[in-house]
Amino acid sequence: RFGTLSTRPCPLGGGGKIKTQMAGQLVVDQLDVFQKIARAVVHEDEFTVELFSVVTVELRGTDNGCILRKDMCKTIGSARIPGVTFAKSVVLKGAQGFSVEMGALKLIDLPATEPAGKALISVDAKVTNPSSFELHDLDVFSIDIYTDDSWPKTERPAAESLGVKFAEVNTEAGFSLGKGESEWFAVQGFLSVPEREYDLVKTADVLNHFLTSRPTPLIASIAGSSQPFFSAAAKGAALRAFLPGMKHDFGGDTNIVVRAYIDLDVPVAVASLLNPLTGTTLHQYLYVALSNPFDATLYVCGLEAEVMFNGAHVGQVSLPQLTLEQAIVLPPSERGFLTPNAYPIELHATELPSLLQLLHDIAPQPAGKGVAYVDLNARIHARVGGAEPILVYKQVNVSAQLKQFSGLP
Repeated sequence: RFGTLSTRPCPLGGGGKIKTQMAGQLVVDQLDVFQKIARAVVHEDEFTVELFSVVTVELRGTDNGCILRKDMCKTIGSARIPGVTFAKSVVLKGAQGFSVEMGALKLIDLPATEPAGKALISVDAKVTNPSSFELHDLDVFSIDIYTDDSWPKTERPAAESLGVKFAEVNTEAGFSLGKGESEWFAVQGFLSVPEREYDLVKTADVLNHFLTSRPTPLIASIAGSSQPFFSAAAKGAALRAFLPGMKHDFGGDTNIVVRAYIDLDVPVAVASLLNPLTGTTLHQYLYVALSNPFDATLYVCGLEAEVMFNGAHVGQVSLPQLTLEQAIVLPPSERGFLTPNAYPIELHATELPSLLQLLHDIAPQPAGKGVAYVDLNARIHARVGGAEPILVYKQVNVSAQLKQFSGLP
């Protein structure tokens, strides 16, 4: 037994099957049992509840408010039959996890006293509710967003698979959830990542999936509600969902590194590589153009990247570790910010034919193409939205040119 429902008088009609509504007040007697029922509403396909009551049945004649058809209201007066036992097993439909669909993640700068401080995180969501219940007046729901620790098997229930909490969000006031598919609604909050390496790595995994346009498995765990009744019922309930990857806006991609300008003399470099006495490594410098795929300020505090050309390793780029005061600051949605300083690049001749082809392609026309396209297996030390993830993802089709033929000073 989890509670008692006290209802107002309920008209039952004149026999046969009817549809009616029983309105009243539910008093919860045992919170733990009530929470089990609430979990069944959220997760089960269907479940059974037992109803038991002792009721009074009142039969009304035509002079006492009979509301049936004329031929059924021929009696006069009324009769009351107390002590009628009512017992029934009722099968109800559950929500089967509510089937949550998430929209794109948005990060928006907020006023802050520290570099790249807290940013507003905003996600649109849509929920399908196949249950027997319409959930009105839920008001403000607080939700903690976790990584899914059991992915990709998902054999464990969501509540037992909570990984790292990386965001805290809320629904808007007046939130309700009817039957069927809901309209899109917004949840907003903040990144909330503990400053532990493991948590930062897991948060970086979410951002890496997002930046490479891959869906990310997440778990939304109900932290509470502004309505005490619903808070008691739903707190701790966990729902699985996928955060979609970032869409490629501006007709481009989600690279942070977009262009490289190498300070290099091609004929001298080729001669050096072909001379067995001068070694197999070229030490050069380059400037890089950076973009910010986020809608919040991005601080770049360091970069290490393996340079790949036609699938072969041809070099290594390294930007030194910078403090927040020294970091490269990229405003929201910045496109092509050129670093004011040059950074070292090593070109390796371990795959000599590929490196020679790269040097040929970046040579000015008509000797070469004037540009080549490389991939960078990059580790980018960043700060965004108050968190400091290491973004580990491939920068694809980064253009490489010779600085002296690029028009740069």
